[in-house]
Amino acid sequence: MKYYFFSAGFILLAIIIAILVPILAESAENTLVSFQIPQNNAEVAGIKYVSPPVSLGQIIPSVSARAVFIKDLTTDTVLYQKDANIPLPVASTTKIATALVGVEYFKPNSVLTVKDGAGMEGAKVGLISGETLSFRSLLYGMLLNSGNDAAFTIAENYPGGYLSFVSAMNKKAMELGLQNTHFTNPAGFDDKKHFSSAADLARLSEEALKNYQLARIFATKETDVFSLDKKYSHHLSNLNKLLSQISGVLGIKTGYTSLAKENLITLVERDSHRVLLVVLGSDDRFGETTRLIDWTYANFRWDQ
Repeated sequence: MKYYFFSAGFILLAIIIAILVPILAESAENTLVSFQIPQNNAEVAGIKYVSPPVSLGQIIPSVSARAVFIKDLTTDTVLYQKDANIPLPVASTTKIATALVGVEYFKPNSVLTVKDGAGMEGAKVGLISGETLSFRSLLYGMLLNSGNDAAFTIAENYPGGYLSFVSAMNKKAMELGLQNTHFTNPAGFDDKKHFSSAADLARLSEEALKNYQLARIFATKETDVFSLDKKYSHHLSNLNKLLSQISGVLGIKTGYTSLAKENLITLVERDSHRVLLVVLGSDDRFGETTRLIDWTYANFRWDQ
């Protein structure tokens, strides 16, 4: 009797296994397929996968720049780099960090008062001591005219003043993992302790471009800003000549000192492909960036 029940139970168990094994196998197979990474551009489970661009092997133009970094933003692919992690003086490209720290504290309509910033040398908006402007207006003045007076005015109105603002800039650099970056001022004046690298500036620029307000300002060719009492007006023109000369250019920042030489960070979009280029220490930032843009879109093929 016991043998009968044991045999019946064994047979029932075998039948259950025979039924379940194919079902489980099919489920496992489907699960594996759903997590396969496609080899080419494809949509899997509603997610669009884009393959990195493919190089066609064209020779990159010769440039005088000390450092170059080119990145495809859509696929997060570095397309070319030359000494991109070497710390270098970066002049007014510093103001991207100044803008990032500023927008995290000030609102666009925050009222700021011009103080010692009015006496800054170099590129300037022409701010008058005691003049009051909105934070938005100062951003335009700093990022279009590369106004050192606007950069220092933003820093001086920050809680704790200028030194606290510079400390916040370095904290932001640490948060973004910028290992070859350190700031001593908000404008980009030459200082042996003030430096960044092409790769770090690219990372900084990507973060800034996430902010709609900053992205719009970077792409603005010219505008006028006014003091809150309308007593003073300032006409601003973007120093980035490529905004008007090269198709698809959307910003973002120039920089120049005798030590840093010519610097330019450029965002360009063609056929829905966004590329970020950083050129540091150049003798001809606009010409060399133009040649690098042409090479990038001629040399790399994006699968549609």
